[in-house]
Amino acid sequence: MKKIFSILCLLAILCVAYLAFTQPKDSAKPTMEDIESGTDELVDQVKDMYEEYGSAAVAQADEKLGDVVEQADEKLGDVVAQADEAIESAVESAVEGAKEGFFQSIKESISNFFSDLTS
Repeated sequence: MKKIFSILCLLAILCVAYLAFTQPKDSAKPTMEDIESGTDELVDQVKDMYEEYGSAAVAQADEKLGDVVEQADEKLGDVVAQADEAIESAVESAVEGAKEGFFQSIKESISNFFSDLTS
């Protein structure tokens, strides 16, 4: 945006210089109406250029922002998939551990029951 503004300022300076050099070389001084109409024309040109190039800069920034959001969305999807996989693995491990502990406990209980019967 700074580059566009710098270009517009440079163009304004060049337009003022052009108006200064294209004024008639006779001794007649420019009137206030001449200066005012030249200034109005210059302002309109600068305004048109700002709208044209400013909207292009906004569109470009919007496109880049869309790309960044898309990349962030992809990375977030990857993180969610990895977290889901880790949680699934942890749950499977916990279930397996609980199942083994349960069967070991039943086995010990049955062993103790029969040991108590025979003693």
